[in-house]
Amino acid sequence: MAILAQQRAVELTPEEHPDMPSRLDNLGLSLQRRFQRVGDIRDISEAILAQQRAVHLTPEGHPKLPSRLSRLGVSFGCRFHLTGDLCDISEAILAQQRVVELMPVGHSNLPSRLSNLGNSLDSRSQRTGDLRDISEAISTQQRAIELAPVGHWDIPSYLINLGISLRSHFQHTGDLYDISEAILAHQRAVDLTLEGHPDMPSRLENLAGRGKIKPKGLYESGRERKEMFLV
Repeated sequence: MAILAQQRAVELTPEEHPDMPSRLDNLGLSLQRRFQRVGDIRDISEAILAQQRAVHLTPEGHPKLPSRLSRLGVSFGCRFHLTGDLCDISEAILAQQRVVELMPVGHSNLPSRLSNLGNSLDSRSQRTGDLRDISEAISTQQRAIELAPVGHWDIPSYLINLGISLRSHFQHTGDLYDISEAILAHQRAVDLTLEGHPDMPSRLENLAGRGKIKPKGLYESGRERKEMFLV
């Protein structure tokens, strides 16, 4: 019902109306959230169309532009994980890189935006094998951790994402330093997670590795769960 009302509001709003970008953005976010619950590709595709229009209609320098770009990037990433289309993950990266460029150092949302960008770079590298993407993912995740305030509740998520990227790098290089750093990141994430937290089981699984190191240095990996930030 809420989405139908938002769609109707967009239909009745002139393109040049100052409220049009926010209405499109709100519609896109609602569709994105329904996709997260239901998994219908039509929802995430409609979300992308609405969010692209919202970004297009938002002037440069507008304070809402980074958040609208961020949600667009997340939507492209969601569709990539459903379809595997490299164009989608590349669009996600472009949007998320622009978000990071627009946000000043010290902004409270910069660490989460960096972590999302790192996740997207890692996802693309999993398809292409491009070590440059993995290396950039690692440095981006490290920067997210460095910029997060001490004790921030999202630090365990940033550490999980860093550990996953380090494991990805190890898969390609066989460098034991990578796997050692990945274990340290996952261990720290577990140490910072309160008992009873709903993410504790998945974080313990990530620490266990969901895989093993073979004698020749090859790594068998399961599907590790990255932790994304939707808004």
